[in-house]
Amino acid sequence: MTTAHLILLRHGRTYSNASRLLDTRPPGAELTEIGRAQATEGGLTLAQRPGRIREIVTSVALRAQQTAMGVAAAYEQARGLPQGTVPVSVRAGLHEVSVGEMEMRGDAAAHHAYQQAFYGWLHGDEAARIPGGEGYRDVLGRFKPVLGEIAESLRAEPEAGDVVVVSHGGAIRTVSTHAAGVDPEKAFAAYLANCQYVELNPVGDEGVRDFGHWDVVHWDSLREQ
Repeated sequence: MTTAHLILLRHGRTYSNASRLLDTRPPGAELTEIGRAQATEGGLTLAQRPGRIREIVTSVALRAQQTAMGVAAAYEQARGLPQGTVPVSVRAGLHEVSVGEMEMRGDAAAHHAYQQAFYGWLHGDEAARIPGGEGYRDVLGRFKPVLGEIAESLRAEPEAGDVVVVSHGGAIRTVSTHAAGVDPEKAFAAYLANCQYVELNPVGDEGVRDFGHWDVVHWDSLREQ
């Protein structure tokens, strides 16, 4: 049976990444030259996979949109496809987990607070949030409708290919952990570098599986543990 997958790809390196700033509020910083090169490399990596990419969906953040365009262009070129073959669309709800009062801070205390909150998000701690920021249920609440819609399209037309969602590291790891029931301790240790991705299969023999029962197909640093 043909199956199509959901690929959650982190954006390329930004100027805020380079300065170690907690930049979560859209539109956010743009990609550096390194980040643009990472997007190109990401597209080439996806082109080496079996099957095909039917579309790329991106968060509203500037860095995600720039990454999506770079990935699409590189993928099309590597596959010998006309420019614009792989459509790119922006969807609300796929942006990074808000860090509230820690926004654009890069000091040790801010990073420590973020890591503590992130650990809680993965473990399903409803109290885990930075003041003024989001909890994990807030993030799932805006991601699940979009991913559910994509999952249904994968079920309905598996032969059309996979869907790439360009999003953000904290959000991808949080959502993937809860979508696939990943061990939160392993997920916490499984860093997702710029333009790396988590590949999920949300579809089973009887249709789209319930959220929480999706399969992890690919997550490099998780697999290496």
